[in-house]
Amino acid sequence: MKRKGTCKYTISLMLLTLAMATGCGSNANSSSSSASMVAPSMANGGQTSGTGSANQSGSSGASNPSNDGTSTGAASPSTGAVKPAEQQIQTMLTDMHLLGDKLGYAWGVTAKEFRLYRTEDGGVKWTAASPTPDGHSFQASPQDHAGVFVLDRDHLWVFQSGQNEGKSQLLRTKDAGKTWETAELPGMVRAIGLYFIDQSHGWLLSSSDAAMGKSEKSLYVTEDGGASWKQIMENTGYLPTDNPTPQAIPQNGHSRGMSFRDAMNGFVPLETIDGKPELYGTRDGGHTWSAIPLQIPAATNEIYYSIAAAPQFWGADRMKGWFPVTVRGNDTQYFDGFFTTDGGQTWTYTALNTVPADLVSTSYDITFVNDKEGWYLKDGSFSHTVDGGTTWKKLAADPVLSEAFKAFPYTLRMEFTEGGTGWLLLRNEASTGSRLLQTKDGGATWQLL
Repeated sequence: MKRKGTCKYTISLMLLTLAMATGCGSNANSSSSSASMVAPSMANGGQTSGTGSANQSGSSGASNPSNDGTSTGAASPSTGAVKPAEQQIQTMLTDMHLLGDKLGYAWGVTAKEFRLYRTEDGGVKWTAASPTPDGHSFQASPQDHAGVFVLDRDHLWVFQSGQNEGKSQLLRTKDAGKTWETAELPGMVRAIGLYFIDQSHGWLLSSSDAAMGKSEKSLYVTEDGGASWKQIMENTGYLPTDNPTPQAIPQNGHSRGMSFRDAMNGFVPLETIDGKPELYGTRDGGHTWSAIPLQIPAATNEIYYSIAAAPQFWGADRMKGWFPVTVRGNDTQYFDGFFTTDGGQTWTYTALNTVPADLVSTSYDITFVNDKEGWYLKDGSFSHTVDGGTTWKKLAADPVLSEAFKAFPYTLRMEFTEGGTGWLLLRNEASTGSRLLQTKDGGATWQLL
């Protein structure tokens, strides 16, 4: 009789549990169905909310970083299912840096907070690596090699400008964002170039607001990984006789970034109002600078040349390198380049035979991974070269890329590896949304990350 009573009790409990489970399951299914059908949030001034998948990020862009466009889930492009929390990117992405076929960082600013994410599996999962907010807000999203420098997986530096006459500061991590340290910078520094050659040695190029084609420029150096900084070049005063630093980078021209090949040799390109590119170099670690001769086709009233980015070097010895030149004229623009084989002592102008773009292009629309292989993007279509730009092969249109380009036709960043992996970060016209795409086959096919 005891066993029979127990059986009745068990059956009753099972029926009760089944009824409760059926009710919960119905609610859960209803919630899941609703969640998959919910349109992106239009709060925050009617801007699309940011999502976990980098492709769905929106709002809180550099144009209005105070808006918080985060969301709690990202819809899968194929199923509409909500992704796990560890895959969420809760900001509009404004820049990224690809370190390998699977490793990379992406970031943006939301509600004046810098939000940094890392992937180590090619974008399947993302790990938040952001510094803890300390009340020192970000007014705009920093750019790679200007406000952010990623040396490797573990070592990153982030510039944070000062407000209300406060000092600017540099945030740094040695453990991939688990912990961050802060160093104050002298005065109201405004970074236009940030570069490290190893864990200890780095430079920060600062510039004042430009006026009439001129800007004051200062250079700082660190030998302890960014804990302390020393000014080694200053370019103040608008008269040549009032320049306190001999052989400084001149005031004429606006800097287009900065790069170093090693501890001694560095480069700063300048964009001038007369349409003539200028490149300044140092051979003593940044203390003195001099102009590097550049031979270009003659500029005319209709054709202008400007350096689009600081030099990039390849290989173990970093002797070969290049930088892009934007050629403008007749309402179109295209890319040529300067290449070096001697570490930047001399540069050769090279016609890259790129086709003029219909939209306004940036330096991020073209890239080389060595002196032979490169890609460039024109109106949503990729072309590929393996002979240094002498010839290009236009790749077949990819439906994923074509669809993304319709709504996001402007390139924020494009990077490739020699293995054929590439990342492409696009934005829309209003700078309120972005899409991050990846290729694993040299640009033939693309997928949303």
